[in-house]
Amino acid sequence: MTPEPSRSPLQRLVSSVLVGLLLAGCAGPTRVPPLGAAARGEQESFIPARDEARLWRKAGEEERKLRDSGKLYADPLLEGYLNDVAGRLTPAGLASVDGVRIRIHVLADPSLNAFAYPTGGIYVHTGLLARVGNEAQLATVLGHEITHVQERHLLEYTRSARRKAVGLTIAGIAGSIVLAGVAGKQAEKGDWVDAYLINQVGNIMLQLGLTLGFLAAVNGFGRDLEREADAGALALLDGARYDLREAPKVFELFLEDHGDPRKLETFFFGSHPNNRQRIANFQEMLAGPYAGSPGGERITDTPEFRARLRVLVRDNARLNMEAGRLGHAEADLRKVLAVTPNDAVAHHLLGEVHRLRAEGAKDPAADLAAALAAYEEAARLDPDYADPWRAIGLIRYREGDRASALGAFRRYLELAPPGAPERQRIRDYVVELEAAES
Repeated sequence: MTPEPSRSPLQRLVSSVLVGLLLAGCAGPTRVPPLGAAARGEQESFIPARDEARLWRKAGEEERKLRDSGKLYADPLLEGYLNDVAGRLTPAGLASVDGVRIRIHVLADPSLNAFAYPTGGIYVHTGLLARVGNEAQLATVLGHEITHVQERHLLEYTRSARRKAVGLTIAGIAGSIVLAGVAGKQAEKGDWVDAYLINQVGNIMLQLGLTLGFLAAVNGFGRDLEREADAGALALLDGARYDLREAPKVFELFLEDHGDPRKLETFFFGSHPNNRQRIANFQEMLAGPYAGSPGGERITDTPEFRARLRVLVRDNARLNMEAGRLGHAEADLRKVLAVTPNDAVAHHLLGEVHRLRAEGAKDPAADLAAALAAYEEAARLDPDYADPWRAIGLIRYREGDRASALGAFRRYLELAPPGAPERQRIRDYVVELEAAES
């Protein structure tokens, strides 16, 4: 008997998506009433249909995998703040539905992405949180995802998908990878897994088998439902007294280009209506049903937004550096330093951005000078911070200033903890320089 050929992780995930769509049960009507529509201040005894109950069970399984994956960004104060904002947006009817609970979680990933599970778990990437500029813009993102939950868009999408040709689903999955700009050449050659694994979102989905997360985050729910979620977000913003004029600005931010060749943004927004169209849709709503509503005593920004997001933006800069997106990393760090210019860690990371640029530059002098200035500012702001001294020593050594390099290396060894991975290497440099002095 010929052994069955092994299938790639992406092939297995595609099969899982298709099997789930085909076996989800008898198709009901595509349009369904929103959750909480019949609530009157008491907890609604909502009983999901058989296919929706299966989606809920699958959502629970996937959320458990995410919690156990180590991919969550751990900051209890940030998570509490995000859930406070979501609580102000969540309609009373939705909050009353038994089995559904709006909870915001953060994934450590630099792409512009967010997705919602039908039972209320909403996952927002650090990259998306780092890009929004104020609390009203943050509320726009959360309101969009809350609307997906309230309007039961995943159920509508899966029921609709079962009446479409299966090939459209496959094309949508493959197309989302190509449109994301992730290793397009590998994809064209048929190396879908290699192409997809480059992106950290795909890595999470493939490794954990997150079928529903894949549909919500990568494919989206189609133009009509995404447009409905945008309209729902505006309604929720209005009810929570946020400045509605900030909503289209979210998508203006997504049009910014920081000069990096690698594009991770397009998973959340690539298969949705393009950003310019979404801006136009918001402006049309502001000029129509919400005319006269955006101004007045409305919430735009809050001190808590700046306080809670500052460290996340700095950490997201590290993720962008790891992804090779130095322009995005610098933009993150400039944003942090505009709020807290005394942040020694941000100055050190800015030095790292310039150092990495210098490594690939034909003429590295300007970036090395900028890196050195950033490292020295970090050391000045926090004299007990070890890492800048190591970096200063390496640049001084490269410049041929052995005395300054030796002093910086010695200072690093004084400050670095015993288990620091670079201690032995720096100690070897010190031995070398001391021998040259004698």
